Amino acid sequence: MVTLNKLATRPAGWRGKVLVADDDAVSRQVLAQMLRREGFTAVEAQDGAQALALFMVEQPAFDLVFMDAIMPRMDGFEATRQLKNLHGFDFVPVIFQSALQDEAALVHGIAVGGDDFLTKPYNFALLRARLVAMERVRDLQRDAAADTLPLALLLESEQQELELAERIFSRAIKNRNVATEVLGMLLRPAATFSGDVILTQHLPDGGLRVLLGDFTGHGLAAAIAALPVADAFHAMTRKGVDDQEIVAELNRKLYQLLPVERFMAVCLISVPGNRQTLRWWNGGLPSAWLCQADGLHELESYALPLGIVPELPDTATPRHVSLQASDRLLMFSDGLLEAQNCAGIAFEDAGFHEVLARWQHGSAVFADMIEALDEHCLHTEQADDIAVVEVPLNSGLFTAALRAHEQAVVSGGWTWGIELHDEQLGDLRSVEAMLRPLGLLDGLDAHLVALETIVAELYSNALEHGILQLSSTLKSAPDGFELYYGRRSDSLNAGCKGWIHLELCYAPLETGGQISIRFRDSGTGFNASAWQTADPNTVLAAARPWGRGIALVRQLCVALNYHDEGRVVEAIYQW
Repeated sequence: MVTLNKLATRPAGWRGKVLVADDDAVSRQVLAQMLRREGFTAVEAQDGAQALALFMVEQPAFDLVFMDAIMPRMDGFEATRQLKNLHGFDFVPVIFQSALQDEAALVHGIAVGGDDFLTKPYNFALLRARLVAMERVRDLQRDAAADTLPLALLLESEQQELELAERIFSRAIKNRNVATEVLGMLLRPAATFSGDVILTQHLPDGGLRVLLGDFTGHGLAAAIAALPVADAFHAMTRKGVDDQEIVAELNRKLYQLLPVERFMAVCLISVPGNRQTLRWWNGGLPSAWLCQADGLHELESYALPLGIVPELPDTATPRHVSLQASDRLLMFSDGLLEAQNCAGIAFEDAGFHEVLARWQHGSAVFADMIEALDEHCLHTEQADDIAVVEVPLNSGLFTAALRAHEQAVVSGGWTWGIELHDEQLGDLRSVEAMLRPLGLLDGLDAHLVALETIVAELYSNALEHGILQLSSTLKSAPDGFELYYGRRSDSLNAGCKGWIHLELCYAPLETGGQISIRFRDSGTGFNASAWQTADPNTVLAAARPWGRGIALVRQLCVALNYHDEGRVVEAIYQW
């Protein structure tokens, strides 16, 4: 931190406070006495560690330091290095003193922060001259620091405001994204604000749409148009607007908003709920890669970036590719390929293709790619934002909106989500307590009891069977319920680790409405197949004291499906 010039408060005739560090008591006392005669207050230390301790606690702070190079416990070189780090912008000259006539020691002393070198035995005339010279340098440095203090404080305040704005800005964009817990995602900005943006949203049929965008440049100027893009993307995707129309609308918005030299390169992919095809549109981004059983398929750029021309040409239509089981997709901005190491070599030429070549069908590539990127860029600051997304095209990615239960969706829906971690896990607040203050239950009161039942039962199963790994068969014993809930309580009190993500999505229909409920947890999973095949009426009629909650949920919902070995459950309540 920059400090104010201390010269203005200095008493007349007093030249400052000096720290003398030397393990030779005679040399230390001789120098300290001489400094006192010259008008200084001298404080003595017998080694580097004591010098450092005195430097941190003595007030007022020191104006000058004499440091012996060779001392026990901590030598003068290490003590000086730490001392300079402690004082930051407030310049404190350090004069090394030693009987050594060693050029290497002199060079090392300057390298760790020393400002001058004085050999023993002392030449007092030379010492006085060194004192005057160091005082001039010190005072000039402190005057300069005092002059720049208002600017430094202004810059510090501006940086804090930028960081706060970035947090608000990022949350406004990221909080509406869906399925983020299943995707591999990296957003690494080159400045406080990122010019790269990743947007995800479910389609009305339960499918998924992903947009990766890269605005020209980086920082706030590059990121400023991301909010209207995100608003349009989420609203149009939830309504089921097709890819061609959403790309055209985003292009019109950006053409109106951005100056002529600015645009956004975009790769947009949409996967319908049946997961049979992938629709893609690439305007100006590096090729995305689809990993299938027969190898890698390149989804290259074939259209203009958005915002350059007022209307996109008719030839720039989305393309299609058929999907297979366990396919995965990798998308990224050019910041990944252009990331440089300390030798100025781009990642595209040193690591990227090797990782891509090792990518096997059905396996993830995201972690290997980021590990290779980090190793390549070690200790090198990057000039461009980096964005990477890996999309696993499996059932856990999609919502439970099944075609058999679909009706035409009308306007006015909403999506709400929450994620609980570690000590937050326990009893979930009621749906009413979470949604009523937001106005999301207006007009839905007749369905509140059913919603409370569905959410409570699915959350309990995610927590107890997914996170805590409790078995319902414990309840079959005479004291089973007491044993079961005792273990539940003990596990929570012991501080369980994990997370549960809940997402509710309301869609008004032409003849009623629909709420999709989706839970995903970080547990090891469990066998939910018996729950999906058993007749709920038979379960509810049985004398067995467990398993009845899910049976009730299945009666209330038009669809209930578990995926990912029980870690994902999706239910649709419809009226």
